[in-house]
Amino acid sequence: MCALSNKLIGSRILSIHDASQFAVGQRWLSETETEQGLGLLTQIEGRMLTLLFPATEEIRHYAMDAAPLARYQLFVDDIGSHQAGWNFRVEKIETKQGVHHYFGTRQDSGEAVTVIETQLAANVATSHPLTRILAGKVHRLDLYRLRQQALKYFGQWQQSGVVGLLGARAELLPHQLYVADQVANRALPRVMLADEVGLGKTIEAGYIIQRRLLTGRSKRLLIIVPDALCHQWLVELQRRFGLTVSLFDEQRCEQSLSGEQAVFSTEQRVLIPQSLLQHPLWSDELTEVNWDLVIIDEAHQLNPTSAAGLKIRQLCPAETGLILLTATPEQAGLRAHFDWLTVLDPQRFHDYPAFCREQEDYHQLADIAATLATDHSLSTSQIDVLTEKLGQQEFATETSEQRHHLLTELLDRHATGRVMFRNSRSHVGGFPKRILHDYPLTSDSKADWLLQLLKQQRGEKFVLICASSSLALELAEFLRVKAGIYAALFHEQQTLIERDRAAAYFANPEEACPILICSELGSEGRNFQFVQHLILFDLPAHPDTLEQRIGRLDRIGQASEVHLHVPLLGWQDQVRFTWYQAMAAFAQPNAIGSGLFAQFRDQVAALEQLSSPEHGPLQTLATATQTAAQELREQVAQGRDRLQELNACRPAAAEQLVNSIEAITEQLPLRKFLLQFWEHFGLEYDSLDQLTGWLRPTEHLRVPLSGINDEGLTVTFDRNYALNHEDVVYLTWDHPHVQEALELFAREPFGSTCVGLLNNRALAAGTWFLEVNFKTEILAPAHLAGQEFYPPQLLRVFVDSTGRNLSERVAAEALEAQLRHVDKKQARLILKQLRSPIQQLLGSTWEPAEQLQQPLIERAQQRLQTQLGQQIERLRYLSTRNPAVTAEDIEQVRRRQHTLMQALTAPVLQLDSIRVIVNVPQ
Repeated sequence: MCALSNKLIGSRILSIHDASQFAVGQRWLSETETEQGLGLLTQIEGRMLTLLFPATEEIRHYAMDAAPLARYQLFVDDIGSHQAGWNFRVEKIETKQGVHHYFGTRQDSGEAVTVIETQLAANVATSHPLTRILAGKVHRLDLYRLRQQALKYFGQWQQSGVVGLLGARAELLPHQLYVADQVANRALPRVMLADEVGLGKTIEAGYIIQRRLLTGRSKRLLIIVPDALCHQWLVELQRRFGLTVSLFDEQRCEQSLSGEQAVFSTEQRVLIPQSLLQHPLWSDELTEVNWDLVIIDEAHQLNPTSAAGLKIRQLCPAETGLILLTATPEQAGLRAHFDWLTVLDPQRFHDYPAFCREQEDYHQLADIAATLATDHSLSTSQIDVLTEKLGQQEFATETSEQRHHLLTELLDRHATGRVMFRNSRSHVGGFPKRILHDYPLTSDSKADWLLQLLKQQRGEKFVLICASSSLALELAEFLRVKAGIYAALFHEQQTLIERDRAAAYFANPEEACPILICSELGSEGRNFQFVQHLILFDLPAHPDTLEQRIGRLDRIGQASEVHLHVPLLGWQDQVRFTWYQAMAAFAQPNAIGSGLFAQFRDQVAALEQLSSPEHGPLQTLATATQTAAQELREQVAQGRDRLQELNACRPAAAEQLVNSIEAITEQLPLRKFLLQFWEHFGLEYDSLDQLTGWLRPTEHLRVPLSGINDEGLTVTFDRNYALNHEDVVYLTWDHPHVQEALELFAREPFGSTCVGLLNNRALAAGTWFLEVNFKTEILAPAHLAGQEFYPPQLLRVFVDSTGRNLSERVAAEALEAQLRHVDKKQARLILKQLRSPIQQLLGSTWEPAEQLQQPLIERAQQRLQTQLGQQIERLRYLSTRNPAVTAEDIEQVRRRQHTLMQALTAPVLQLDSIRVIVNVPQ
């Protein structure tokens, strides 16, 4: 099959410097100035030639016998470009008075045309390898080799299945990778990430963003976060993922308003504070842009039926990706939780009473799922339920594969499983122990107690969280005046920069800052897992708020026990402390806080209002709370939360992701590749130790590279080192610098032409060969991620001077060992002598390349048909049993399959690089 051979690129160039060969109207290419484009011979006077280069409007004069010119000529089946902008295929050629007349057919209309070569477009592919090599433009042998490596690695990276999951400055935690992979691969991700506090929802969101951007599934990104967390998100995306986003606060919006474009259309990746959703002007400007993906952090802070919630519905119509992040999805009640689910999938979640009934039905399913996840046998009643739910009479459960298949089917039918992912700490494991220290106070103030605590545990670092910024300011001033202790402050009256400076000052081990004092603002978003002591200066009214506070320290990355210090002064403190102890809120993560708050908040509030202590009613409240907490935890263990845990992380699939990341990291030698790249492109790398090095640009920098400043930077290839040294740049195949290096070879001619000398005494001196590399790729919309099935690949064709195809007999690796570099002057002489036979030989290499391409196409078609076919069948089957799976879900996969199959019928095959090899035995 003949693919799109791109013979537009394969135009031919001759160079015979004989006076009889020159004629006015001919088109020539300058060997020394290929960037001038195609020249037009306008005058011959004696032995002098005058050429006009229309592309640059430059005129050049040459001596006929020494003109560095190469004749430009199209051949039959070549595609040429007319100066009017349309293309034509050559069918016949006539030469009249030395000027070529091309007869052919227009590509766009099929009309028969005659094109004189004077009418050819001046802009030719001067960077193309054929043009360059026939004009004598060659690169070093080692740069040619580096190009082959780069394009090979690029294709392997694109097809790895873990693009975007490689490069985070984060531990390879299976539950995070699984969620990110599941969400990022969807054609239209509309989900809620509801992992418990401390499990890394922000990292999951970063993975999703990175993967969708790198695979082309998303381009325009909007991130909406609480005002206090804007700068932290900026820093986290840059530090962990190397991702740059643009912060649009009110000041930035005002500056952008004067332009002609919509305010938010000037950037592809935008971050805004939540308050902007309620701004009378900027909220309307947000809807002027079609966002591919919208991410909302701390979604529970927004009411889905409020003005801000309605604005989100406008921003996120059904065709826009939407990801909500919240650790407490039901903090505002089950109804608010249902309203958010309605925003995500209005077709599925439209009946609140029915939704409530469904929640109760999941208890029996969770019990069955838990049994299938172990080696225990199913009971008779469980088999009866499975029969009813799955519509089958018999179930094979003898092997782990059979049990896994049944578990997958069951979990797929869990209604919120498609739109909600919720991992729990108990399911993930590996968290530290919490140790409670309570301090009943009688007459001493809490401030005096605080001062004594800091003196007694000198050398330790403490985070203190209290309800208001005014109290935080008072405590900081007290410590400064009373004991000369300077606290870092973090509250909502500060600017973002001031908050970041305070957090950095506190975290700096060289600063003797023992305490960071936060208002309630500090209990969400900010992470201080390097601290082991949390002071709960006052106890909040809602259990979820208490859990948010504790979660600032008790989270992934915390290596030690977490000590909770609670001063108790007065009756209100005693009521809340007793109530929280009864529900075990201090001892363990508290996933049932919202339910208990809804049940007991009136009783708690009534007790707090008493003018004198009533220990009897308080004990009654504690007993009732303890009983209710036990019942709720049993329901959670048996009910839908357990199902959500199992569905949010399938261990086998999650481990496979971890293994794939480790495998691709080991198989593709990034450090070796970058060391060669830096050497060729003018960057200097000094190894500091086994794990790090100093990278800086030199005066020989060949191209500008983003992220490399004049002062240089410290880099590492080691994940563990990067986790412990945030100031060091962590380089992976996902990193923007690495991507920029790979893309340089994909879009620029570096290393695309080369002459090498062969040292083989078994061959006659002067024997020469042609090595041609073709690049094959498919043309399809970027959001379909066709490269996952058919990445850009190189096809090598190796022929001798007679045109014999020796590709299978002469392996590239064996050949490299016998080659040596040739200087540019000698290379140009060789190419002048071989110019005509090279162009003739090149035509014979297209057919072998197409033959090599065919099995790649067939394998890709088979993978595409199998994988997406299985997806379609699975979704079709599920749609009959799970209303969360819609016809549109199935149609999206079907459209992707059809479009990619069409693209695979005619991949683009184009010339990528050429190497001329001449045998000169030493």
